[in-house]
Amino acid sequence: DELEFGMAGKVSTKADVYSYGILLLEVFTRRKPTDERFNGDFTLRQWVAEAFPLAISDVIDAHLLKQNNQETISDHVAEAHLLKQNNSKTVQNELLVMIMETGLSCSRKSPTERMDMKEVVARLKMIRRKASPLEE
Repeated sequence: DELEFGMAGKVSTKADVYSYGILLLEVFTRRKPTDERFNGDFTLRQWVAEAFPLAISDVIDAHLLKQNNQETISDHVAEAHLLKQNNSKTVQNELLVMIMETGLSCSRKSPTERMDMKEVVARLKMIRRKASPLEE
């Protein structure tokens, strides 16, 4: 958003937080703010915000979602394994919501409403701890 730096011409930690938030949204949606779908008042941030939180998987890059979905389970696998897989997908969705919430919070229009970087780091560490059991 050129509002943040280009127009104001100022550098600040709040501008850095904004840029980091937009970067998070870019990485997880695989869309750039300059994507042709975003024009005028409709922005990457607005697109994600409209999907948040219930339809967040609609804006997350499909390749990120497919990594866990490509596992095939034969008919004779125990029901416990199926329950564990469903639970891990639920946890994965919760983690994606938390990540996108962080991106949205960092990229709020008003600099005073944005998280500060200490909060961002703390939240990302917490998300990482929650993600650890999924990697086992």
